[in-house]
Amino acid sequence: MLHEHSAGSIIYRENDGKIEFLIVESVLHHTWGFPKGHLEKGETEQEAAIREVAEEVGLHPKFDFDFKREIEYLTEENTMKKVDFFLSQFDDRQHVVDQVSEILASKWVTAAEAKKFLKEGRNLNEFLADALVYIEEQN
Repeated sequence: MLHEHSAGSIIYRENDGKIEFLIVESVLHHTWGFPKGHLEKGETEQEAAIREVAEEVGLHPKFDFDFKREIEYLTEENTMKKVDFFLSQFDDRQHVVDQVSEILASKWVTAAEAKKFLKEGRNLNEFLADALVYIEEQN
């Protein structure tokens, strides 16, 4: 069985007193999730997350590597995939610019709104709940 390792970020912002998260729709699978991608040779999970966020949505948010969540799942291609997600805070001086070869669309949603978009069984909604608690504890 093949193994893949990816990293990405749960990006958040404060908007009108609410915490919102950036979700993206994949060109390849037409599913919603967080910006992420494969680790390149010699790259750490943190370096990959920073690079992938910059490539996929054109952002350079402030990362908090103390918040990390991971998932492992079997892909449709029978590959065991591990993905590490780190929390990052959006810099409102920047603008989301989707990488059209990878991202069909992106949108800011609350954790409650995200449930309509995020695939069940991958713990992504639970990660958002964890992130909300973590953000509140940091403030």
